[in-house]
Amino acid sequence: MKRKNINTIIKETINKFVSNLIKEDIEYKLQDVDELYNYMWLKPDVTNIDADIFVDDGEAYIRDRHVPLLFVRNGKGREIIEFIPISISQTPKILDNNLAVAIGENTINQVFDFIKANTMVLMDMANGKLNAEEFISVIKIPTYVREEKHLINEMATLRKAESNLPMDIWVDEGGTYQGHAPRIKFRASREQRNTREFSSMLLTNPPTIENYPQRPDLRARDLELLKSFVVMNMDLLLKLANGEIDYRTQFLPNIKKIE
Repeated sequence: MKRKNINTIIKETINKFVSNLIKEDIEYKLQDVDELYNYMWLKPDVTNIDADIFVDDGEAYIRDRHVPLLFVRNGKGREIIEFIPISISQTPKILDNNLAVAIGENTINQVFDFIKANTMVLMDMANGKLNAEEFISVIKIPTYVREEKHLINEMATLRKAESNLPMDIWVDEGGTYQGHAPRIKFRASREQRNTREFSSMLLTNPPTIENYPQRPDLRARDLELLKSFVVMNMDLLLKLANGEIDYRTQFLPNIKKIE
């Protein structure tokens, strides 16, 4: 029996989830940095590639109706808020043809090699089959960029099991709030299909809610629990949003959970 190649498996995976909603090789441009709330941040410490990479950690490609992709920061420093979308495939492509790539051809080629070496792992992560620890433990680093690998990463999505909240929340990993007040995001209604549409809770005292739907699916008690969580963890959330602490080693072990 003829063995299927990786690209065929990916196409079948996409069809399983979204049927004809996604067209292959379609161009894609990041519309709003809030989309990165759907992605896990891989720093150079993890990949040994000289660029920040953001990988789908929970079906963002389905919610936003585009091909599976990852984003690469188009420059160095958190003040850079331009990102390069690259398809997850054995033949990866830059999907925004109008973007002037500033990080250099060598870095882009390293990202391409990283994608090709980890295509199925990236898809498993995107489809929610792996958590952050599992993903980090199995990714392959192309040999020409391999050095000592430190398991340092930041995750976009704080799961219910990690906070004891009745909902997942999306936390700022360091500077994506530029142009806004520091905030977390949460899905208050099933009609909110992606993080651009999600409700926000500003990290103010008391917390302030923005973009709350008229017909929420959350109970009033759920919202009060979220407010309590934010108040209890305000200092940690602000430090995380400002890039002062690491998600995995400093934020997650120290959060105060809802009891």
